[in-house]
Amino acid sequence: MKQTSTLMTAEQLMALPEDAVRYELLQGELIVAPPPGPGHGYHQFNIGRDLGNYVRSRGLGVVLGEVGFLLARDPDTVLAPDVAFIATANLIEDWQTLPYWPGPPDLAVEVISPSDTIVGVTKKAQRFLSAGAKAVWVVNPRRKTVTVYAHDAPPKIWGIDDDIDGGELLPGFRMAVRDVFD
Repeated sequence: MKQTSTLMTAEQLMALPEDAVRYELLQGELIVAPPPGPGHGYHQFNIGRDLGNYVRSRGLGVVLGEVGFLLARDPDTVLAPDVAFIATANLIEDWQTLPYWPGPPDLAVEVISPSDTIVGVTKKAQRFLSAGAKAVWVVNPRRKTVTVYAHDAPPKIWGIDDDIDGGELLPGFRMAVRDVFD
């Protein structure tokens, strides 16, 4: 990922032309990343599909893919997790027309891309938690693990033979880690 030295606002970020590059803002600095490869999209879709089906069938909220979340202002921070869950209680009127979601998702899911570092993705997870997200799942395709970060709890690593547990945020949700990768 490449950062610029000129500070931008969320509104300036929204005005950028649509192209094959992914953009985020971190404290006003533009972060530029190449589009992810097919493996990344596959893992992202697998989690999004299972989460989405579970959430929708129970009326728990919405599951979104690569949506910008405005986490801070002046300087602005807009981050886009690969998958996000917003609980029904946190949905706002006309949310589908917003340029960015104001505030954090309840759950953010990040799939580590070849252009990412584990340290960078861990810092991104901490930014979501600091902004108020209840949990962040970090999917590591190389290790075939999912690490769950939550407030006031040590990270929990789920391996290929484990099931991800939705915890208090998504009671009853279970997904085999193997299903993320296979």
